Amino acid sequence: MAKDKKSVVEATGVEHCKCAGCKKVSARFTFCEEHYEWFKFGLISKAGQKVSDFDRKQEHFMAYLAKQKQVAA
Repeated sequence: MAKDKKSVVEATGVEHCKCAGCKKVSARFTFCEEHYEWFKFGLISKAGQKVSDFDRKQEHFMAYLAKQKQVAA
């Protein structure tokens, strides 16, 4: 009998980020820290897939990060 993902998680006690292609350990809401920020800004869905207007939202996210660096400096 093949093990499903849930039983593997229970056996190892580690759940990985569910964003496509990410192998980091999840920290919040089944996302790693980086992808949780993406989820919070609407760049990815709950399922970890990019949204249809990803490019536009990514530009806004990058502008936000740049502004945060200026405020911190």
